[in-house]
Amino acid sequence: MNVLKIRLSLIFALSFCALQLYAQTKADEKDEDKATSEGIPFIRFQYQYSAAGGDLEDRYGNINGVGGAFGYKTKSNWEFEIEGNYLFSRNVKVQGLLNDIINSAGDVTDSDGELVKLIYEQRGLSFYASVGKVLNLLSPNPNSGIFIQAGVGYLQHKIKIDYRDGTVFQLSDEMIKGYDRLHSGLAFRQFIGYQYFGKSNLVNFYAGFEFNQAITYNRRKYNYDSRSYDTEQKLDLLSGFKVGWIIPFRSRASEEFYYY
Repeated sequence: MNVLKIRLSLIFALSFCALQLYAQTKADEKDEDKATSEGIPFIRFQYQYSAAGGDLEDRYGNINGVGGAFGYKTKSNWEFEIEGNYLFSRNVKVQGLLNDIINSAGDVTDSDGELVKLIYEQRGLSFYASVGKVLNLLSPNPNSGIFIQAGVGYLQHKIKIDYRDGTVFQLSDEMIKGYDRLHSGLAFRQFIGYQYFGKSNLVNFYAGFEFNQAITYNRRKYNYDSRSYDTEQKLDLLSGFKVGWIIPFRSRASEEFYYY
């Protein structure tokens, strides 16, 4: 149900963006001869829905990501930015993670002898420094067009084992590290899509497909459930759709007016 709501929200947001883009493009066409490429600092809020691949696919299913970025687009349509993302999913594939301490129903007993329901989720972070180029295609506005981008950064992810009530000694802050599969390492990203900077500060966005690759290692070294060391290099992949809403910070001469 949560995934369905997210997808419906994305469809609504993209439909709204498409209508705004059409209306703004018509306005831009009338003033095309006046339009100029700008240097634009901006912040962006973004959402990504990705499929896991490589070694990451063995542990998780599809992953959501929300985040933000700060960047600058030059007059020559080069773009430089720094971004951060929070990753999350309820689709954890690792089986038998706590077989030693749970019952047949998957519950664990707390310090008061009460059964506690366990919840397994994926959590992660990513940070990137990226450079990109706006190719002024499919738009009369010289600040908009096909957008390609690449970056390098850091990716981290783990299994979050959660329980709402009680105290479970076997899952203390120190013990849980032996189960959470914390991985991190060097990461790379590539993006291709469409970016739109309108004449208004209200309608500015980008959307397209992003691909991530990360070389990660298990930072815990030893897994309690399998009673084995885990020191091998992993190749973690993510690929999916990404959409972002952009807030530009423009400065203009007094005779020109731009409204938020």
